[in-house]
Amino acid sequence: MITIKDVAKRAGVAPSTVSRVISNHPAISEKTRDKVRKVMVELGYIPNVSARRLVTQQSHTIGLLLKTASKEMTQNPFFTDVLMSISKICKDNHYSTVISTSMNEEELLTEVKQLVKSNSVDGFILLYSKSNDKVINYLQSINFPFVILGKKLSPLSNEIYIDNDNIMAAYQLTDHMIELGHNTIVFIAENASYAVNEDRVQGYERACLKAGLIPRVFEGAAGTEEVKHIIAEIRTLEPSPTAIITSDSMMNLNVLSELYQQQLKVPDDIQTATFNDSYFNEAACPPQTVVNIYPESLGAEAGNSLIEYLHNPDMIKKNIIIPTSIIERSSTKPLKERVL
Repeated sequence: MITIKDVAKRAGVAPSTVSRVISNHPAISEKTRDKVRKVMVELGYIPNVSARRLVTQQSHTIGLLLKTASKEMTQNPFFTDVLMSISKICKDNHYSTVISTSMNEEELLTEVKQLVKSNSVDGFILLYSKSNDKVINYLQSINFPFVILGKKLSPLSNEIYIDNDNIMAAYQLTDHMIELGHNTIVFIAENASYAVNEDRVQGYERACLKAGLIPRVFEGAAGTEEVKHIIAEIRTLEPSPTAIITSDSMMNLNVLSELYQQQLKVPDDIQTATFNDSYFNEAACPPQTVVNIYPESLGAEAGNSLIEYLHNPDMIKKNIIIPTSIIERSSTKPLKERVL
């Protein structure tokens, strides 16, 4: 059986160097790394992952935590794009991933504790940011590595955050709608207990107030029944809204469905816009104007940042902001007259 010593002898390096190559240690040069890996392939050497885990106490696995494993969440194109991007970065760096399957905060905390105590993961990427979150509090209390894909909620927090400027993104999208001629715009947000929804509402409200408009915010789950009631309430408003901005693609999809059921045409009867570009938005009828938040870049930065931190625990933790841009499609157009 081929051993680390055989690989080291053929490559002309110490066995410890081979071990460091296997564990992807940053101190090993790319030249040495390539030479050792080439010899490993030539000799057919396969590292014993289980044995290495016992010695190093490292699993080379990263846990990915969703705020909920509900159908609405797991099928949201934003999370699909983010998870695919993180998985690619992890694979390129010889890490595997495990995704949470918990349906609520208590279940998630229990799952995280089990993963930590069993040494099943080396760190976590949280795909949400929330005040007084039990999972974050637990990980901080045991000094366990994690990265948050979301907003930094406290200036005293010493963690790694990857995010967009969602306040500015929502402000710019609302301002764009105002420039098209809208002066009665409503915002439909998923239950706003998460920072991303709070920021998008805040950006929308700022743009409205600056333009002298009255902000009108509705909150609910991205499900057909709640959206049905929200649209019914919106239709009672005076003056009648000419545009709807939704907090994400899944809410937008449900809104479009309900508008269709009520025989309201977009953009002729009312105009719509949302956040995150995806196939859903581009293939919608009509294609949706969106704020592109670049989920692939968010995921890549989150994956790279956690892996860098795992290799260098003394690194200076930093916040990374991914820029956004507006993609205008046929769900919006310059407004000639108000309808609905």
